[in-house]
Amino acid sequence: MSGLIAASLEGYDAQSTIEFAVAASCLKHSVEGDFNMVSMDEVLKLAGGDGSGRVQR
Repeated sequence: MSGLIAASLEGYDAQSTIEFAVAASCLKHSVEGDFNMVSMDEVLKLAGGDGSGRVQR
């Protein structure tokens, strides 16, 4: 939900908002605890990736 809110506040279009929210959600699963400790750049990099699904940090 936080990815959806963040993308909406940034003014992304509908498709970019969903892609950002999904990428943020995927990255959150790699972080222990309740708070998503990834940066906007990390989310954007995954959202705009090559489709391999690989997370690179």
